[in-house]
Amino acid sequence: TIQSNSGSIALDRSVYPVPFLADDLQKGDGTKTGQSEAGVVVAWITVTDVDFTGDTLTTTTSGKAGSILVKLIQGSTTSTIATAGSATSADAAGSTVEELGPLSEVEMGTSVYEVSMTIQNTQDAGSDSDVTPKSGNILQVEYVDTANDAGGTSTSYDSSTFDLRTGSLTVDKDVYVLGSDVVITLTDPDLNLDSTTCESYAMSLIEWDSSASSSTLLSDTNNFTNNPSSIEETGCNTGVFQTVTTLPSSAIGSTTIKYGEGVTLTYVDVGLSGEDDTEDDVLDVEAYFSISNFGALVELDKAVYNWTDTVYFTITSPDHNVNTAAEETIGTSDLPIQVSTRSGKLCTSGDKTYFAAESGVDTGVFEGEVQLAGFAHQMSSDTANKSLAATSCGTTFDGGVLRTGGQTDGVSVSYEYNDSVVVVASASI
Repeated sequence: TIQSNSGSIALDRSVYPVPFLADDLQKGDGTKTGQSEAGVVVAWITVTDVDFTGDTLTTTTSGKAGSILVKLIQGSTTSTIATAGSATSADAAGSTVEELGPLSEVEMGTSVYEVSMTIQNTQDAGSDSDVTPKSGNILQVEYVDTANDAGGTSTSYDSSTFDLRTGSLTVDKDVYVLGSDVVITLTDPDLNLDSTTCESYAMSLIEWDSSASSSTLLSDTNNFTNNPSSIEETGCNTGVFQTVTTLPSSAIGSTTIKYGEGVTLTYVDVGLSGEDDTEDDVLDVEAYFSISNFGALVELDKAVYNWTDTVYFTITSPDHNVNTAAEETIGTSDLPIQVSTRSGKLCTSGDKTYFAAESGVDTGVFEGEVQLAGFAHQMSSDTANKSLAATSCGTTFDGGVLRTGGQTDGVSVSYEYNDSVVVVASASI
């Protein structure tokens, strides 16, 4: 039997985002400068017709417009914005719309052919005036099969709509330790311009707002590290965009971030559901979290020490477990650890801090030790003064030596875990 078969045409999506111009997008702070991505929408047109077996599908010869039509329907007005199927492609010129050219077979022997079209905010409609796709408009494609399964001619159609949808912004936790990673997820189908491409956008889309800084864009590499460096689509045609942002370890610029401080991340959505076009209205889409404020606890291993005992202390401070993949050390000039007796402080020069090392990876428990050296004394009139080791701060969590002030004394270990907030543990000697 020799028989012809009916062909069909299809678009790759049922809903397309509304195309937007460069600079239509806004930064997280509401400004536009530098947010220059243009919203050129890509539509893929697929024709399936087993009557064709070549590598390409054409419906006309070179120099003549193809019979596959792409139309934009706006209310009662229908405009042809492209043709396809000619042996050669051609840009729009004068009264002629864009010719997309031949369709290419997606895989050898399938008789499935496709071609892509870019749809811009201002689209040439040939002899008609230029058109601007808006929310609610319809994109229609038309394929005339000159040899259907009945041996005659038939026309198949497919259509999709343009639509604006309000986005959302989320983070993976409610509370973060300073210096830790934040997974930021932006869901906005309006930014999904091409179903076959994973789009990405500059991190300036998102703004940080807290007491430490009321407006800092996440693109500020002096304060934030983003991996990847842009916010990228999680998969082609998902409309979901993610990045991992590392929080500052202590400050934004010269301003210290306080524990317990609330943070607001803002994305300015310029394409809202129910509106006709981008920037008809805008909305601050926000996500919230806070900086951890778990406090700290200092503990000593004994309630009473001998003159030359070793003081073992433990500081539990989850807020300073910044790197969950490494054993860290605490004790800085800004947040010092200090050990003291009546003879004085252990560390009195340099950064004026002692140190504690994390007990293991990701524990948030820090340990240190200090050797008591006793005090200067003479056992009797005919003996020399007892030789003592000198007080020494050392440079490690176990390198400290501290004298005492008499046979009855006390030892205190303090830790300033937050600005001007100190926890202390003490014992007798």
